[in-house]
Amino acid sequence: MGDLPHITQSEWTVMKQLWKKSPLTIAELVKNVQSEQRLAATTIKTLLRRLIAKEAVDFTIDEKNAKLYYYSPLVSEEECVKNASKQFLTQYHQDNVERLFATFVDSTDLSNEEIDHLKDLLERKKAEADE
Repeated sequence: MGDLPHITQSEWTVMKQLWKKSPLTIAELVKNVQSEQRLAATTIKTLLRRLIAKEAVDFTIDEKNAKLYYYSPLVSEEECVKNASKQFLTQYHQDNVERLFATFVDSTDLSNEEIDHLKDLLERKKAEADE
């Protein structure tokens, strides 16, 4: 698959359930989404249709019951998170990672443990760049 589809905020709700467990029937998907967010079944079905049209989700039909569809994600959560992060960086920080990082650090309460973890990540990235 080439470009990843753009998944909207509301579509993420459906995708998160499919990433947790799939394949799911529409009944299972509606139940799982509604356990976390108050959305009408018709809204969830609309979101699912959009995700199918975007080729983010696919379905198979039950061999014994042609009315029973099973839905599965075609894109991984990791791919989509990376893609959304890149879009966020471009849209809000003009592709400037340093600016994004500075904004994040200045506007977030970080524990010493989190700061150490971020330092480790940066050290690891530096070591990779030096290779």
